[in-house]
Amino acid sequence: MERNSTVKTILLICAAVAALASPAAAQRFQTEARDGVRYLVPAEESTQTEFANLIQSRAMDMGFFSWPIPTEKVAADHANRPRQVSNCSGHDPDYIPAHELGGVSDWRLANTKIAKAFIYEWMAYGNAIKAKDCTCDTLKADWSEAVSAFDTLTEGVENFRLFTKVPGRMRDQIKHDYDRMCDITMLLELE
Repeated sequence: MERNSTVKTILLICAAVAALASPAAAQRFQTEARDGVRYLVPAEESTQTEFANLIQSRAMDMGFFSWPIPTEKVAADHANRPRQVSNCSGHDPDYIPAHELGGVSDWRLANTKIAKAFIYEWMAYGNAIKAKDCTCDTLKADWSEAVSAFDTLTEGVENFRLFTKVPGRMRDQIKHDYDRMCDITMLLELE
């Protein structure tokens, strides 16, 4: 019994140290809710490069750091509802889900395609939330708009490793609200 208590104490101490040692890592997943809108908390500028800050600033200006918070559960076939954008068909042929790009040998090309996929998926989740619909009917977006947004976000940025960080955070957070809206086992987070 005493050994279990010691192990539990050690694990709690390790978790606390990790949280204190990495406030930037904890911050990157923070959101704030105000007046029915979710806001993604920007990463601290001092923790990023000049170009990462540029991409983040552009994303904020373009409205990618906010979206309406779902306020009610949506009727959904929980066994068959799409869990992610890539579960649906009918997308533009140039849309390739990020998880399918792991074997690409050209890293610049892979990061470019992944970032475009993240932006497209952010738009699709936003469309589903606005429509209050958990089917493939609304879990789509305009591919050309996603490509244009990518071009705007990354204009003048040569380091392709920076392309995916901000769009990935944006996509992950809006998907979390989509999941809350469509899954009866998840609680809605209301203000």
